[in-house]
Amino acid sequence: MEAYNTSIYPVFEADQVLSQKELNLLVSHLEEQDRITRKNLIGLGIVCGLELSFPTANTVKIACGTAVTSLGFQMNWKGKEFTQYRDYEISDQFLKPDYIKEPYLDAIFKYASKYEPIKKCAELLPADTSDEGKKPIPNNFFDDKLIILLLEVTLIDQKNCVTTNCDDKGKRMEFNIRPLVIPINDGIAEFIKPYQLPESYSKLSFPRYNVPYKNLITASNILDGFKKVYNDSFLTEITGAIANVYDDFKNVLAQGSGLSVLENSKGTINDTVDKYKTSVNIQYVWDWIFDIVNAYNEIIDFRKLNPSLCCVDEDLFPFHVVLGGNTGDKEAYRTPFIKTLNGSHEEDAKRKELILLFKKLVLILTSFEIPEGNNIRITPSCSGKVPLSEKAIPFYYDDILDLNKNWNPELTSKNQNDTILSYHSNTANYTNIPSVKEPLLYDTEPYNFFRVEGHIGMNYKKAIENLNLIKNSYGLPFKVTALNAVSFLNKEVDISKFQGRWDDLETDYDLARKRVYNITEFVIKWMDLRRNVLDEKNIISKQNIDNFKNILAQLKNLLTNDLKEFLPNYKSFYDIFKQLNYVFLFHRWCIQLQNPTLSTIAEDLIDRMDDINELFLEDPFTVIYEEANLRWQQTYKDLFFSTFLQKHPGLEHKAGVTKGGTFVMVYVDTSIFKAAAPPSKYANLLNAVLQYKDNIPIEAKVKDDLIKSVQFEDYKSQTKTKPKGDSVNKCKDESDNIKSDLLEIAKYNLDTSHTVQMNAYFLENLKGFLQFDVGTGSEKSPFQQTIIADFYLPYVCCGDGNNLEVKIEVNEPLSIALEELKYCQTDVGEYEVKVKGKSGGNFTGTAKDAIVQKSDKYYLKPNHTSISAPKIYTLQYEIDGELSNTIEFEIVSPKSVKWTAAKDEQDPNKFSFRNTITPDAHEYEFDFGDDSAVEVTKENTISHTFNFNEVNKQFTVTIKQLGEVCENTQTITVKASTGGDFNNPDFNATDFNTNQ
Repeated sequence: MEAYNTSIYPVFEADQVLSQKELNLLVSHLEEQDRITRKNLIGLGIVCGLELSFPTANTVKIACGTAVTSLGFQMNWKGKEFTQYRDYEISDQFLKPDYIKEPYLDAIFKYASKYEPIKKCAELLPADTSDEGKKPIPNNFFDDKLIILLLEVTLIDQKNCVTTNCDDKGKRMEFNIRPLVIPINDGIAEFIKPYQLPESYSKLSFPRYNVPYKNLITASNILDGFKKVYNDSFLTEITGAIANVYDDFKNVLAQGSGLSVLENSKGTINDTVDKYKTSVNIQYVWDWIFDIVNAYNEIIDFRKLNPSLCCVDEDLFPFHVVLGGNTGDKEAYRTPFIKTLNGSHEEDAKRKELILLFKKLVLILTSFEIPEGNNIRITPSCSGKVPLSEKAIPFYYDDILDLNKNWNPELTSKNQNDTILSYHSNTANYTNIPSVKEPLLYDTEPYNFFRVEGHIGMNYKKAIENLNLIKNSYGLPFKVTALNAVSFLNKEVDISKFQGRWDDLETDYDLARKRVYNITEFVIKWMDLRRNVLDEKNIISKQNIDNFKNILAQLKNLLTNDLKEFLPNYKSFYDIFKQLNYVFLFHRWCIQLQNPTLSTIAEDLIDRMDDINELFLEDPFTVIYEEANLRWQQTYKDLFFSTFLQKHPGLEHKAGVTKGGTFVMVYVDTSIFKAAAPPSKYANLLNAVLQYKDNIPIEAKVKDDLIKSVQFEDYKSQTKTKPKGDSVNKCKDESDNIKSDLLEIAKYNLDTSHTVQMNAYFLENLKGFLQFDVGTGSEKSPFQQTIIADFYLPYVCCGDGNNLEVKIEVNEPLSIALEELKYCQTDVGEYEVKVKGKSGGNFTGTAKDAIVQKSDKYYLKPNHTSISAPKIYTLQYEIDGELSNTIEFEIVSPKSVKWTAAKDEQDPNKFSFRNTITPDAHEYEFDFGDDSAVEVTKENTISHTFNFNEVNKQFTVTIKQLGEVCENTQTITVKASTGGDFNNPDFNATDFNTNQ
């Protein structure tokens, strides 16, 4: 191939006589070298400027700029405005020049005839032109027309004529840039073709969680908040955008690269959503769709691949460039700038990066999977305006090694993809770099975010303990808090859950307790020292004195040393305390009745009993209990998600926490509330006191009068009585009506100047104020005692100055577990559901009917009809009002294995097996049914030669898919060729007929 057209140029000698041919060859060579440099080493097309604008319908302005034609001619244009035009006919000196004597000009003028279709056109003229044929530009002049810059090159004879002679003065090349207006019709299609306009894509925007604001109280409220990302309209927008960008780029992507799923990815997304939308892992579906959106945005942020050339086609636009027209659709005709130089190499590298971005999007779409038996891990990452490639790889993908190779195209191109951080960085063959395997041991300054993963679905007490252990062990700069997602309206939190101190109440309790100790001890000793005298004088018997001693001693045992141990037993104590008061009143009355003339010792005994009665009537323990209970109720409310959300409405979900922020885990635990009828404490002691009181020989009427004389209600200021059932139902119905009416009035009176979101916020707050409930039923959640979601605040919170430190006990909760969490639809086995806690309870959840009990053990039957559909099911265990954790397991259906067998054309004993499912990353085990060893392969094709003979005329090949829960198998029968002479006693090549 020639380096350039003028492959010969003269070399001059001293005193040489130069011919016109030699001079022209030299000029032509140098001129062509200039053009080749432009078009082959730099580029061609509109380099810059030359934009069109239309100030009025009768005016066009062509801005200054530069262009290079495909022949390499450079056009420099000074900006001009045109209001006139003239009819113009392109000269034949350009279209059909006579250059027979200048054959070297053929390289230029051979393209001139290309412009014959636009010979008659219009030339734009400025307002100050003196051309006699000028016309003002009329309205609609530019409709259905294009504006081009034509470099008109003419070969002109230079003659010097006088009256008797014309000397030939040679010729000259003349260049004129003419702004022409040509019609858009079939005639111009030969040399003016539309170019593909660069697509202008808008980034996909991702919604914020719980915006517009709503009051989120229960687990279902919180999990429902994640639904907005998989509603049909949003998924249609996402998948439509993915299909459009793939369609635009697929002609520059590698063929057969497995990207076809991008043409319609909605089905893939819907399958995953349907699988997990009722699962506790729904927040990871939110994160997954967030990754899809970010992977798409990263593709459209990637600079569009511009066309580049190495071998320039000079016929593209040899003497012109197209500027466009007065409408947007005509921009497709505008001549682009096409790079040369080393552009093809640069574009090749960019194309490889782009292919990796598309492959990453495919892997994100197709490899979402929640790992089983996961542990909590914290991975440094980045948050904010950074591409997905620069963030850590999340844990909810199973094809992690392939994803790692495509996650960051820049690092992959440098063979540094083993530096990408991930939850799975300890996976075999992922990396050998210590700072990637254990990133928390190394500098975290480059990162502003910590991904926290693996805790969803875990028992919340275990998750809190493990996460705090990791955070503290590595000295990580964020705070961890946990919130309960249940409603506390009209429910009483069990004060036995109290862990902490109220120093002022502790002091009051100690004083009251010691006062009881002192007085009762004094009374017991006083009676014991005088027991003989009191018995002889018939004031009180020795037996009664012993009963007193026994009851008062047990009463002291109720008053524990620590307030937090006393508070749960307060009501039992109070009931005994109250009955003892009546006992002493009865004895006092009996002593006065039987001793009309009181002796000194009888008066002293009455004084001792009055001391105890006064102690009872002071009732210090009720005051302490009620104050502690009020503080406890208020403090514990701060542990509920709904309370926290009202104080901190800026909660975000990003599957982790920023540096210096607060990581908020949300769990469900209804066991903190008191049962409707808690078991009575110290019932034996109470029964003994009641029996003793009832056996005192006093008339019933007298007893009633004595009891009525003590107004205990005066001393129990905050004891409330709950309404009866009928009243509750009537009150609830009426309250619902009132709330509905108030909300309707509020909607009617909303300020029209506020946005929809602001008005929605007002209504949500009003609903919160109206959430009073007279019912007492406790809610049940399918995710009891498990982490269901996480959020973060970008700041550390939350110190309220309370002197109570609330701690969560890490006692062994009621729990259930399955060793496996995936089962095949056809599995006939039985798998034990291990229960930690009491047996004899009931199972709930979508798989409850698939549980069978044998002795004191429980078993799951995967092939039970109630769980025949392939999806995720739940199990929860309940006994005595206590709920266990919820476990989720998946039932999967057998998949088809699709291999085909074909006989080899050359060897009839050889068969080739091909997997028709592509792409397919599974391994397959082949048992060929003969004496050969079993083969395992990951390839899509495999061959085997069978030993056919007169006995073994066929073999059954068993193909088993490995790595799946179900045993997915396929059998193929291969037969020997028919038409041979197997029946003959000989054995030779004719036994196999290769033509059949």
